[in-house]
Amino acid sequence: MKPNSVQHLTEQAVADLLEGNGAPERPFCGQSSYADIRAMAHAILDQCPATGDQKRYLAVFSTDRAVTAAAIIARLAGGPILVLPHDISDEALMDLAGDPEHTWVVTDPGRTLPKRVKALVVTPDDHHCNTVPLNVTIDPDAPLLKLYTGGSTGKPAIWTKTVANIMGEALFQVKTHDICQDDVVVATVPPYHIYGLLFSVAAPMLAGARVEDQTCGFPHEIINLVTDTAATILVSVPAHFRALKGHDFPDHSLRLAFSSAGVLDETDERDFRQRNNVVVMEVYGSTETGGIAFRCRGRDETLFSSFSVIETQIAQETLKIRSPFVSPEIVRDDLGFYLVPDRVKSYPGNTFAILGRSDTVVKIAGIRVDLDQVRAVLKNMDGVRDALVLTKPVPRGRAFDICALVEGDCTHADIRQFFSGRLEAVAHPRRIKVVDHMPMTRSGKYDRAAVAALFETEVG
Repeated sequence: MKPNSVQHLTEQAVADLLEGNGAPERPFCGQSSYADIRAMAHAILDQCPATGDQKRYLAVFSTDRAVTAAAIIARLAGGPILVLPHDISDEALMDLAGDPEHTWVVTDPGRTLPKRVKALVVTPDDHHCNTVPLNVTIDPDAPLLKLYTGGSTGKPAIWTKTVANIMGEALFQVKTHDICQDDVVVATVPPYHIYGLLFSVAAPMLAGARVEDQTCGFPHEIINLVTDTAATILVSVPAHFRALKGHDFPDHSLRLAFSSAGVLDETDERDFRQRNNVVVMEVYGSTETGGIAFRCRGRDETLFSSFSVIETQIAQETLKIRSPFVSPEIVRDDLGFYLVPDRVKSYPGNTFAILGRSDTVVKIAGIRVDLDQVRAVLKNMDGVRDALVLTKPVPRGRAFDICALVEGDCTHADIRQFFSGRLEAVAHPRRIKVVDHMPMTRSGKYDRAAVAALFETEVG
């Protein structure tokens, strides 16, 4: 797909989706067919009437991918702008209820909603015979949804994603990976996460594929779901690939796996690929940028290759992109390029290696320390399964302590001895905590707010 064809192809694909071409009774997710999600879209449109020029919002607090798909179709047909939270906890729901901008909320059955929000019932009942056509009524640059992200840091941010951002990238993935009606998708990522939304709702919907409704994170659950449903595509995250290490998928039908939301550990990828003879496509990007690049180690790709529809500029370890998938709030330069907050190294053939985030290089006692390098050294230690390295300010001063949270079977003394001679003394973590399991969010990311809290009173 060429950059200048993205918008035209997206417009056509969205129009086809709303027209309901294909087999309407084909299953989409769980008990819901493609006809069901269109009927639910009608239900949303009936319950969310237009109010002149005032913007309408529908918050989707649901793990049901069919409901999310119906909400997307309703928005494309002129319905309310969607709001997806960083999680579907009661706390997140109460935060949303305190914002008067949000009008309607749809949740999973049996959940009690705050009084100030309007509950929306989304079922296909009585709407299958609705003959009112669904036509695209918003343009590709109009907002499709807003994502509350950053729950892992404790400081949620809000990003707008346009129709072109979401549906354009979903279509790009469909065409690039030949996703089709014969595919069955299993995802360990919830649909309110950008990666889960793209790969387990939008892309399958455009391809006419089927998606399993369960979102699971434990190894035996993932394995059973993949084998029992004859899944062909697994959508997961590095934390879950790590959990799957040492496990086989018996008699599976997988042809491809995707990983995003962080760099996939090489040994975890190799173990999964060699045990199951399935390649893993690593997707590099973020909520605000959308996808940027791919890497598939099973095809001897050690470097990331940028998407064909994205222009990149790399100089002095900085990466700039010009992309149709970038959120409209992002500040770009005069040529439309955005500076990505990651350090990279350029290689021939429009490929690059990710060196780490630009904000992980800190000064300790006047010396530059790369926290990603400290973490990489620590993860090579026997008995360490995973590690995170961060800094905490020293009370009553402007200096920082390096803190290391380690998942594994080792002691503080073992870790300190391991660092001796491997890094400058200034880069050695002063505060160390060993845990059985890393704190993780529901999206499979490190819960950095929980990690930071572990060091609030911890003294190495």
